[in-house]
Amino acid sequence: MKVGIVALHWPPDYGGAERYNSNVVEELNKRGVEAWGITPRRIEENMDNGTEYVHRFNCETNLEDSRGMKFFLIQAFEHIENEAKAGKPYTHILVSNCRKIGFAFGAFIDKVKDLGSKVGIIHFDLDKIIRLHLEQMMKDEGDWEVVSQKMKEYIKGCFAYDSPLVDDKLGYWAIDSPLYFEPDFVVSCSKWSNSFIDYRDKTPSFVLHPGLPKRPISKQKLENVDITMINPMYHKGRSYMADIVNDFNNKWTYRVLLGGYGGQKEEFISMIADSWAMRDGRVDIVEYVERMEDVWDATKLFIFPSRFEGYGMAAVEPMMHGVPVMVQDYPSIREAVGDSAIIMPYGEDSREWVETIEELFFDDEEYEEYKAKGYERIQQLEDRENEQMEQFITFMENIA
Repeated sequence: MKVGIVALHWPPDYGGAERYNSNVVEELNKRGVEAWGITPRRIEENMDNGTEYVHRFNCETNLEDSRGMKFFLIQAFEHIENEAKAGKPYTHILVSNCRKIGFAFGAFIDKVKDLGSKVGIIHFDLDKIIRLHLEQMMKDEGDWEVVSQKMKEYIKGCFAYDSPLVDDKLGYWAIDSPLYFEPDFVVSCSKWSNSFIDYRDKTPSFVLHPGLPKRPISKQKLENVDITMINPMYHKGRSYMADIVNDFNNKWTYRVLLGGYGGQKEEFISMIADSWAMRDGRVDIVEYVERMEDVWDATKLFIFPSRFEGYGMAAVEPMMHGVPVMVQDYPSIREAVGDSAIIMPYGEDSREWVETIEELFFDDEEYEEYKAKGYERIQQLEDRENEQMEQFITFMENIA
């Protein structure tokens, strides 16, 4: 078996999807399965470039760049085809985060199938429209289980009309399901994300949760802060972050680590510009750190108020370093943290977050309890990771 992951982004782009792909390639090779990344992303010195098992074509692009995508996919296909001609064919090709906006993937996937490879799509998160519907339903129902059933009925309705297209393609387009591209199988990063893409349950799928980060030796000593937050973007709950920083009753120190997508720095600063924390120099806004481990080693509490996640790995990592975590109650985040985090009701008022932080910092016993819960959760996830990777290999062998 030989596996390739086709991904427009790869470390040193180090978001959740990029780390996921690199980790899967690394873990498969550790288990004796040849696996490679296939990406346009360049290598960069002095940055974490992920696994060494990767073919880079140095023609960086994105879903919105139709010309760049076409150029990269031609190169990727030629590489896959040449490997087949050389007697070293890829038995499985996984296409990462294949969304409807990347329509060029359709022809690429068909051509790879014609070579005899089984093609799967790695699915990370739900479409924006679906997420907005989920959010509104949660406001009305207050119960994620009820919301899930209603959403499945809504999705079923997307297929309840005559379509000039074949095999439900218009319905899958409407919900931005990876099944629009007719893959042989789907790999999802969470059960929640996987539960709304295949209304007929006709395509094999496997839920492979993100693996835990491997702990390198820390190199950078950061100043200790009370509260760390990341990615102050709208859907990541930046209004909660701003309200916590703007609270004038406490003298907490903050570190805000920006994400890799840009554009949020100025907007977020404008939201906290008049705070006492900014005036006192208690807010450290950081664009890049080489090792997240150094951030967690200098953090007392991690705040993660994100309203939507494909999977909540960002909320798990601090637990490896004994940092309690505070999250908003969203199913795929709960899938990651279990009952080991401080879980705030979905849509709760910001004042409740501030008061909960105050109570945690005042109660040393409760703080230590959440540290212990975090360590216990990490052990559970390590066991799950090992088990799932073996099951994933068996899954792909059966697909082939």
